[in-house]
Amino acid sequence: MGTVAVQLAAARGITVVGTAGEHDIERVTALGATAVRYGDAWVERVKAAAPQGVDVVFDASGAGVLADSVALTGDSARVITIADMAAAQHGVRFSAGGADPADDSLAQLVRLAATGELDVPVWRAYPLGQAAAAHGDIEARRDRGKVVLLP
Repeated sequence: MGTVAVQLAAARGITVVGTAGEHDIERVTALGATAVRYGDAWVERVKAAAPQGVDVVFDASGAGVLADSVALTGDSARVITIADMAAAQHGVRFSAGGADPADDSLAQLVRLAATGELDVPVWRAYPLGQAAAAHGDIEARRDRGKVVLLP
């Protein structure tokens, strides 16, 4: 989700600072963000990359960054997560998705991907019978893109 969010925001002219592992800095930059390495002192690196301040934090990692994200924006209402179940403890909104059938956002994303305007990197495809292995790779954060289950 972070990969898609960066591209959509950058395409709309929004300044994006994205956190990434050392091995993903170039990829995040190529998506249109100013990339900073996550880990210890990530907040200071984000502040240096965005001296004008940070308006909103979108957490797609679930890596326990919500308290720092609230401090970074100054308001829990300016932080949203799709991955951290501790959201309520920080006053942060948790979004589990659930698109409105009348909303054509998914169709728009499919069109953008089909025309090459949206890069959705696929790391690995697994047969459905290997779903547990796929899930294990995701939990271990071995994936470097989307994991696809095939029938």
